[in-house]
Amino acid sequence: MKSKPFLHILMLMLLVFLSAAAHYAIYYSALIRGYETSPLTAIRNLSILCILAILPIIISAIFKYRGDWTVYTSAVLLFSIGLTMQYRLFSDPEYTSKANKAEARQLKIRTLQERYIQENYPAEKKKIMGLPATPPTPADLSKETPKPPPETIKDVLTSGKTWIPLFAILMMITSLLLMSKEGIQLTLQNNGFLVVTVTLIPLMGAAVTSQSGKFMGNMTPWEPSKIPFLLGFAAVLSELYKRLMKTYWGIPRARDLIPLIFMAILPFIPFFVLKDFGQMLVFSTVYITLYLVAVRRTLQRLVFAGSVALLATILIASALPSSVQQKVPLLSTLSAPIKNILPPRIHQRFHLWFDAFTPPPPDTPWWKNDLAEFYWRQHRADLIERRPETESLYSELDKIENSKSIDANMRNRASQIRSELRKIALEDILHMYEITKDLGEAKEENNENQRERQEEERNLRELKIKLDEINERAWFGDDALQVSRATFGIFSGGTTGRGLGLGYVELIPVADSDYIYAAIGEELGLFGGLLITLALIIFVSAGIRIAVNSRDMFSKLCATGLTAFIGFQALVNMGGITRALPMTGITLPFVSHGGFSLITSFAMLGMLMAISHRNSLDLEVNLGKLK
Repeated sequence: MKSKPFLHILMLMLLVFLSAAAHYAIYYSALIRGYETSPLTAIRNLSILCILAILPIIISAIFKYRGDWTVYTSAVLLFSIGLTMQYRLFSDPEYTSKANKAEARQLKIRTLQERYIQENYPAEKKKIMGLPATPPTPADLSKETPKPPPETIKDVLTSGKTWIPLFAILMMITSLLLMSKEGIQLTLQNNGFLVVTVTLIPLMGAAVTSQSGKFMGNMTPWEPSKIPFLLGFAAVLSELYKRLMKTYWGIPRARDLIPLIFMAILPFIPFFVLKDFGQMLVFSTVYITLYLVAVRRTLQRLVFAGSVALLATILIASALPSSVQQKVPLLSTLSAPIKNILPPRIHQRFHLWFDAFTPPPPDTPWWKNDLAEFYWRQHRADLIERRPETESLYSELDKIENSKSIDANMRNRASQIRSELRKIALEDILHMYEITKDLGEAKEENNENQRERQEEERNLRELKIKLDEINERAWFGDDALQVSRATFGIFSGGTTGRGLGLGYVELIPVADSDYIYAAIGEELGLFGGLLITLALIIFVSAGIRIAVNSRDMFSKLCATGLTAFIGFQALVNMGGITRALPMTGITLPFVSHGGFSLITSFAMLGMLMAISHRNSLDLEVNLGKLK
């Protein structure tokens, strides 16, 4: 469908104006809290939005784009919201500080305290406090000297926050130009397996060498692999979809189904190695959607949908926390075989989903090692008191860590000591839990012959209290930290939010990336959350319209898959933060701060626009033939 860019350009310019107002609100809020935001960063952000606002003019005039601009405008709206929230977060010294977060927090608290005293305390009370005896007066922010931002022009120009969005825009234009060409689309359609294989080989290398789901520091280079995996699956499905309609009781023939299953499984291999539950969930929903689009028979769709629903029910029931399974008779017994083979990370995510504010028992398989790590690092005195042999290990480790020069042998020895301490801590944790788990409520005993037993029970109860305290501190200090703070933040935001720059989003870990929806919900409230939801609904609706208008099955599947990737990833992210779904740790498309994630989202946007452009050209040709 063709749409004139004029109206969209007006809306984009309005977005630039509103973003400028939001940046000023953040600047003013920062002055209230005693620090200053960077005007250079604000100019950089608004310049990027201006480029996006005038880009439709360039693309329409130079590249003769004839497609729909709705997906583009909704994506820029999402991007502008994310850019504004990132400006708020990265301007806060408490959020950006790595070693002095407490000091930055104290400076902000002191500023607010001094301003409250100035505005509300009478002269007599100020005199008693040793302050100038001035009457209560409103604070004049123009006369205050907040801490200036450290950024220089060079820092802003060389920052990844500048070049990554520009590169993402370039990738969008490149994808638009390439996918608009008939020859390139035919090449991709005829070489789907080759595209997937070429992508899988380097991706497996990156996955195997990654650490904690990151590659070479904090990068996720597997994000762009979504596009070739989608193209490969769409190519195979567009070739087989007619043969898949030949079914027996709704089930296709094995010779037609096996190649499709093989192509669908390939992307899960590297993400399984990475333990990336979120990407596996998104890929599953996207591939299911593509299959339902390709097949045409109602019985076939019902059989497939029923099979998927049954499999999902079995997996969810098996991954439920034990405290939830015990409420359903025989569920724990029936789900045990599958529960034992599920990765620990999935168990953790489901516990956070259903019971985030209750720490798991210390002997929980997926939790006990993390608890032991916390115990030996944070409760050194307690571990030495209970296991005196650890004192020499701690002393040796301190000596190595404080050494000015550390060779390979010393590093290996330090690693061995940490492993030994972790093992001893785990043994001690399990021993404490074993001897205290069966304690009931305390009962008063008056018989003097039972004093010794009462003393023993009292000691065990004190030990149980200490173990519960360690367990809670470890749980809420790491695994449940993000979830709990995000939940409290969204709740405190209410309907209208605390206001830009006036919330406490800096307390949410990774608030600029995975948890940016929680930050938006706290400072913009329900209005901000609904604005993002509305933009996503518009984007998905426009993407579906592009898929419906596509002339061939490959284009239809590509448009559906690209739209589904953006839509389902956003749904999984927002659902995880609001605890409607398990939290998976994936980004919010176009909104979250990220390198490969943002680049991939804009590349997908360019491909959608290219398919829309080809649809409009086909429509013009068909109308010309009718005339």
